Amino acid sequence: MKRLFGAFGLFVLLAAGFAPTHAQDEPLKIVASFSILADVVKNIAGDSAEVVSLIPPDADPHAFQPAPQDVALLAEADVIFINGANLEEGLLEVIENAGEKMNLVVVSQCVPILPGVQDHTDGEAHNEVDMSEIAVLCEKHHEEIGEAETPNMLYALDCGHEEESDDHGVCDPHVWTDPQNVILWTLFIRDALIQLDPGNADTYTANAAVYIQQLDALVKDEILPALAAIPEENRVLVTNHESMGYFAAAYGFEIAGSVIPSSSTLAEPSAGDIARLIDVIEANDIKAIFAEVNVNADLVQQVSDESGAEFYVLYHTLSNTDGPASTYLEMMRYNVQTIVTALSK
Repeated sequence: MKRLFGAFGLFVLLAAGFAPTHAQDEPLKIVASFSILADVVKNIAGDSAEVVSLIPPDADPHAFQPAPQDVALLAEADVIFINGANLEEGLLEVIENAGEKMNLVVVSQCVPILPGVQDHTDGEAHNEVDMSEIAVLCEKHHEEIGEAETPNMLYALDCGHEEESDDHGVCDPHVWTDPQNVILWTLFIRDALIQLDPGNADTYTANAAVYIQQLDALVKDEILPALAAIPEENRVLVTNHESMGYFAAAYGFEIAGSVIPSSSTLAEPSAGDIARLIDVIEANDIKAIFAEVNVNADLVQQVSDESGAEFYVLYHTLSNTDGPASTYLEMMRYNVQTIVTALSK
């Protein structure tokens, strides 16, 4: 496999085409990097594939370190789906070393990427491969959902890599906090599966159409009406790390700050960072601070205690099967209701 860092770490160019894996008398073996992505892939693949999440539910994708059995799982997969934009920081080297003939798909290729807290993106196209074919694919996907193509899509950005820079968060990888981006995932996954398994193209196409309808209804019928209860002056978010930028941009919220001033949970805040955040919360009478369920909450609790802002928990990966966020749709419902509860007071 060719080694490509930058906007998405490693990737196999979807538009270059995959060879069909085998006659589909047995389902595709698919590995998705983390639980949300696995759930989306399952909705599109249906019964035509076996889909597993490499990173367990409730685990932090930024910090996850694979075990030897995880490497074997990658090597046996027909295709591996990852988010990209350096979300899977601890996996890239392992994925690269798992096999030379691996089909690796970065599903966020056509998503317009927001800069992380340290804005070093320059919008220049990656110069190691010909991006013209994937650009055509992204244009097709944006037309399919009835929106104009936007700049700064992942395939055309250099997001850096932690081995090459001390900077974390040059691109914000948390694209799924806006369901519109998950629609773009869905189209990309659909086309990848069709190329791998053309015999089940009708199934993948139909399943993707149904899931896109569900995502569209989630936004129009649930998220937008629920968020309408929050007064405009209360639409301010403070989070554990820079993880809600896409949600904020989609629904008219301001990000006032974060405990970890980075798009990665691997960064460490200084005492001065914490003190400045507490000052911001107090000066703006911010009512709530949000942290993911899978992070160490000690610093968040400290900020909450010292500032008076109430501490609420959100999900950025899926919960276990008995939790309140066992699918992506349920996770978004839970998070939106939590935000409404916290900020509509």
